[in-house]
Amino acid sequence: MGDHTEAISIDYDPEKISYSELLNYFWRGHRCERNNSSIQYENAIFYRNDKQKALAEASLKTWADRSKLNITEVATKIRLIKEFTYAEKYHQKYAIFGDLRNSIDDLFPDAKSLADSTIATRLNAYLGSGIGQNPEAFLAELSEYGLTNDLEAKIRESIEPSR
Repeated sequence: MGDHTEAISIDYDPEKISYSELLNYFWRGHRCERNNSSIQYENAIFYRNDKQKALAEASLKTWADRSKLNITEVATKIRLIKEFTYAEKYHQKYAIFGDLRNSIDDLFPDAKSLADSTIATRLNAYLGSGIGQNPEAFLAELSEYGLTNDLEAKIRESIEPSR
């Protein structure tokens, strides 16, 4: 367990959002002055090339200044990504559980396809933390995902009682 860092990989269209904008989203929701002593849970930004590395380092300095921290107090690491490995399927989409989880799992042959799935990601977000925000928006878009009637009904049942 000590030879990896748990992370997410974000696929993005640089025509719609820049790496710098993604970094800004990261820093706004991140406490850069704290870090776990374990590499498994360390705070890190990963880069793929020299340009991303320079942008990540500049953003670290900017956010340290905004937080009134000396740059040496920032515990977040800037690291070259060497390899990204998807966690096992049972580690994906933690907020989907029970019978609904089994039905979602049946749609996807492996961890990568489940992790990359728009419907599983949206459902996980709504069940995990977003359900109190705007369940009507999620329910309105549900029919766009091409799910079976049975699965769509299970999803609706899992969301509607919590409203």
